Amino acid sequence: MGWIKNSEIEALRKEIKGFYDGVRNVDNEYLRQVMEFSNARLQLVDFSEVNRDELVRYYKRNGIVRGIIDTTIASAVGELSDYIELVDKDNTVVNHWSMDVLNKPNDLYNRRKFLKAWAINRLITGDAFVYGLEGVGLNKGQFKELFLIPSHEVEILVGDILKPIRGYKLNSNASFDAKMTPQNTMFSRDYNPTSKSYYGLSKLYSAAYMVQLLEKADKRQNTSLDNGGVNALITPKADATGTVTVMQRDQIREELNRKGRSNYNGFLPDPVDIHKLGDTPVDLGLLEASHYAINALCFAYGISVDTFLAQSKYENAKEAKKQIYEMAAIPLINEFLEDYTSFCNLKDMKFILNTDKIELLRNPKEQLEIMTAAYCTLNQKLEYLGYERIEEPYADKPIIPMGVSFGDPNQYDINETEI
Repeated sequence: MGWIKNSEIEALRKEIKGFYDGVRNVDNEYLRQVMEFSNARLQLVDFSEVNRDELVRYYKRNGIVRGIIDTTIASAVGELSDYIELVDKDNTVVNHWSMDVLNKPNDLYNRRKFLKAWAINRLITGDAFVYGLEGVGLNKGQFKELFLIPSHEVEILVGDILKPIRGYKLNSNASFDAKMTPQNTMFSRDYNPTSKSYYGLSKLYSAAYMVQLLEKADKRQNTSLDNGGVNALITPKADATGTVTVMQRDQIREELNRKGRSNYNGFLPDPVDIHKLGDTPVDLGLLEASHYAINALCFAYGISVDTFLAQSKYENAKEAKKQIYEMAAIPLINEFLEDYTSFCNLKDMKFILNTDKIELLRNPKEQLEIMTAAYCTLNQKLEYLGYERIEEPYADKPIIPMGVSFGDPNQYDINETEI
């Protein structure tokens, strides 16, 4: 056996793309592909470097991702925005310029559309940016318009230890970056444990691997539909003794594989048995992966998979909608309102979501039982149910059942006859 020359070793290295050189394997696409498939059962694909544009692409091109983010959660946020109120320290509803600008943020949005768009950004990238156009003159210190900035186009300008964020830059509009400061830009985000990044951590990162499986399943199903997937097995029909001769098997195989037999409609010389598979095992496996991906996405965004897949019965649909409100939409709105209250520098006032007015979250029967036990007036019950008051004295008196008395039971009743 002869010695291997250095030039041959170098050629071998180039041929297998640096397999024997650990330093060169860091950015080796060939090895990454090999390791991805060889270790598929041991480790998941690393999505730590998925950029923010890629997350937006998932949203645009994947119907399941868009269905969960837009149709299910963000739409619920928009619906619930109708119940936003501004209250003072006594919980009395008040008027203020901050509510006026929220009702009509700009010429393109009303309150409902604006909150829905904010939620979409927040759910895709894990953060959301709102730019406030400041007023001048008598309106100085107020925001006269609000603009939602696409999160994936914003670059955070890092400062120093005393001022971690010194500003924001909109990459798609270089002339706009000078106006975006921490004072006029509301920044909301999910906590990100990565110390090197101020961006929020998207829930899509957690479910990205499952989303990739879902996309591969869709592509595989589309390919099967285009090319014709195998959905049956054809075997020679056994004789009375249950056996099939080699001659019969070979003859059937020859007939089926003959040139020009693609999409053939005709007769075979011998009887055959057809075994329906329904779908190929690979397709069924991918179908399971797709359902697994849907489960992962729903879990990451805090909703039930049954909720997303839409139950047919009305009572189930109503309960599903209630769960979306409570588990996903209300926490998002509360986060927006807390950030917006701080953003507008409100003193002794705050924005709240009045859940008492949300019909779906109310339980009239249970609440009426509580009000009856508390001896509430007829008008109090009517107001709770949304009916008009009765302007009569009796309607404002407590409803006390017969046999109920108040005071010290040990004291004598002045009307009681002494023995």
